[in-house]
Amino acid sequence: MFVAALDLGTTGCRTFIFDLAGTIIASDYQEWQSFYPSPSYVEQDANTWWNSIKITIEKAIKKSGIDKTEIVSLSVTNQRETIVPVDVSGNPLHNALVWQDRRTIDQVEYIKTKIGIDKIYETTGLTIDPYFSATKILWFKDNKPEIYQKTHKFLLVSDFIIHKLTGSYYTDFSNASRTMLFDINKLEYSEEIASELEIDLDKMPEALESGVDIGEIVTEETLFDKKTLVVTGAGDQQSAALGVGVVSPGEIKCTTGTGSFILAFLSQPKFDPEKRVLCSCHAVPGAWVQEASIFTTGAVLRWFRDQVGYAECAAAQEGQDPYDLMTAEAEKSPIGANGILLIPHFVGSGAPHWNPLAKGIVFGLSLGHERKDLYRAVLEGVAFEIRKNIEIFKQLGIEPKELMLTGGGSRSDFWNQICTDVLGITCVRNIIEESTSLGAAILAASGAGIFQDISKAAENLCKVDKKWIPNDERHIFYEKLYNFSYDLYKLINSKNLYQKFNDINLK
Repeated sequence: MFVAALDLGTTGCRTFIFDLAGTIIASDYQEWQSFYPSPSYVEQDANTWWNSIKITIEKAIKKSGIDKTEIVSLSVTNQRETIVPVDVSGNPLHNALVWQDRRTIDQVEYIKTKIGIDKIYETTGLTIDPYFSATKILWFKDNKPEIYQKTHKFLLVSDFIIHKLTGSYYTDFSNASRTMLFDINKLEYSEEIASELEIDLDKMPEALESGVDIGEIVTEETLFDKKTLVVTGAGDQQSAALGVGVVSPGEIKCTTGTGSFILAFLSQPKFDPEKRVLCSCHAVPGAWVQEASIFTTGAVLRWFRDQVGYAECAAAQEGQDPYDLMTAEAEKSPIGANGILLIPHFVGSGAPHWNPLAKGIVFGLSLGHERKDLYRAVLEGVAFEIRKNIEIFKQLGIEPKELMLTGGGSRSDFWNQICTDVLGITCVRNIIEESTSLGAAILAASGAGIFQDISKAAENLCKVDKKWIPNDERHIFYEKLYNFSYDLYKLINSKNLYQKFNDINLK
């Protein structure tokens, strides 16, 4: 028997076929485009999600060499918060607004005034930020009323794929808890918040636990056998937490892809009095996660690859990974990046600042600096952002035994060592790097009745590949640089310079 995981991320999608020991039998990947109608707007075509995942499904099944009837179930994991309005037949009425989209600052201010930060946080575990789906739904209501009226459902990425597969409209608690419309204490949509915002909850899909069988496939468009069960999945970060074994108190992971997402296990909801970090539903039924979302980390490295890394990209045409070449260059730069400091707020800042006006900063540039110094500054700057949030977790009583590193960023041993030295705690990487998809595969197997206990299945399947131990001397140096970085951000923000700069550029 085998299970499939459909992983729809920010930049593309993958289909994985797993056996029941958690081994990847086959996979396939398709990249897709985002559209930027203006610098702070980020959109995607939902039909591209479906067309791309169909291609990966077919290729992965063919590569696997197994009979498709042996795939008993599948689950979908996805980039969260991204929302698309669909008509009664499930057809998109507009491009999806991606989680990175920042057009909803007016809606954010309206929600702050109408409901207030405290009520939103205490109910949903979220801060009021353009990141979350409710602000995007409200944007449609305010700016595209004809689309809002025609919308049968507002769907997250996995919801859209589930509808394509089954004809039904379902989401799961972990994804619903990122909409800013879901009460994480009662595990249901908040009638009170929806009423205050005049958002019709009938336009939202039904929310279920992760790992629930929701039926067989009805479409003829995929290569799956139609008797394959479709099981509710989870948001990519909760799925990744499950896939590295964050299933008991004290366990914490950091996934670095486009952004970095730090999740710690909670057996009950826990709220930060200062609202710097969030609380959401876990992929594990009856559990929650404390979460810090850093919007642009790997995305900043990608920006440097595309805008600066011409030499690395040219070499990549000969089969080398440009990111490997960039991190190899970074390793030639001394600790502290030869005096360059980078703050990676390239689309505003998420946790712990929640400042949509924040900008990326490169500080300390001199004529003698080289590409290698810039690359190292990115790696160190990301590690400083991670540390800010780990420090807050500690203040809330979450004392990490070690930090589990996942995602594309964790492939770099050098970057992992920088994180370890900056944080001053041991970091580990699991054997199966594709933790998000492994989490979805565990849910798929559970929904088919193969695994009776989701947490125990994760513990059995998650094995450590490598550990990184902090170097005391480097940690002491990084402590000074980390404090300077934090002071620099606070100084600029306290003088209202982000707002003033934004006002100048709007004119």
